[in-house]
Amino acid sequence: MNLQQLDELLRSLDYIEELQIKTGENVNDFDGHELHIENGDAIPRMREEYFFHRGPIFINKHHRYADMPLHMHSFIEINYVYSGTCRQIINGEEILLTKGQVCILDTDVPHSIPALGKDDILVNIIMKKDTFSTAFWSQFTGKGVVSEFLLNAITENQLHDRYILFHSEQHDELQHTIKKLLCEFFFPTDYSTDIINALLPVLFFELMRIYQLDKNFETYEKIGRTNMMEILHYIENNYKDCTLTSLAKVFNFNPNYLGNMLKTRTGKTFIELLQSQRMVRAAVLLKNTSKSIADIAYEIGYESSSFFHRKFKEHYHCTPYQYRKKGN
Repeated sequence: MNLQQLDELLRSLDYIEELQIKTGENVNDFDGHELHIENGDAIPRMREEYFFHRGPIFINKHHRYADMPLHMHSFIEINYVYSGTCRQIINGEEILLTKGQVCILDTDVPHSIPALGKDDILVNIIMKKDTFSTAFWSQFTGKGVVSEFLLNAITENQLHDRYILFHSEQHDELQHTIKKLLCEFFFPTDYSTDIINALLPVLFFELMRIYQLDKNFETYEKIGRTNMMEILHYIENNYKDCTLTSLAKVFNFNPNYLGNMLKTRTGKTFIELLQSQRMVRAAVLLKNTSKSIADIAYEIGYESSSFFHRKFKEHYHCTPYQYRKKGN
């Protein structure tokens, strides 16, 4: 991995940047038709077919010196600040990304980027939603409601228009992984495509690790002194006896407001989030302990064993006994 070569590439002026310096206006990468209005949308959509000729992932440096106009797209976008800072307007809210930070933009997110300066290097990593097969994403399921929040960003049937900002600037392993990914893409050699495909799961696992550890990282909307991830972390850690009223009290919210916010931001009600976390814990206990099913039901917060059976079957489409048998 030649980091010096990568640095020179990213900092050098490209042809489009030379034009943007002269005109101060955005210049498209291809034939000028990448952005178009479709289906009566008021916001231009970036057309997917321009980007994936080499495969289901495309990486490029964001061109500096001109504003990127408001747009949206049907693919997932990972923004990585290689150097300097980057302001983005996402769903009407301005956020600031600094060197080393990562922001994942969901599909159909209206966003724009004010002009970047000389030392502001932003790298865009974009990928098709179907890049991640069911088998790949199954690695992330069953980890809890925090993990599910990230997974929802790329599922077909969930509410879209979200973003997640990761305070990853102090995480050296993630920086190394991303720079390795960039080197393999920009300077391909034998097996580069295979290495890129192998690095993608590593990248996402490291991002998962960061937001599990980072109690201060922001989602797309600040919520008073806290944020959505802290609320979901609290549910994960207090699933046995957590109620909407107690949760609202901890975070100083009106219970009805908090319940509506959870539904809007995660696509699930508080009860659904709570039961999902209980099911995750039940699955762990069924696989890794010899505790009776009745004891497991009580341990995760259900006094009625029959109610636990019903909810478990709804969640996993099998009984607790069948789940345990399959895991052995």
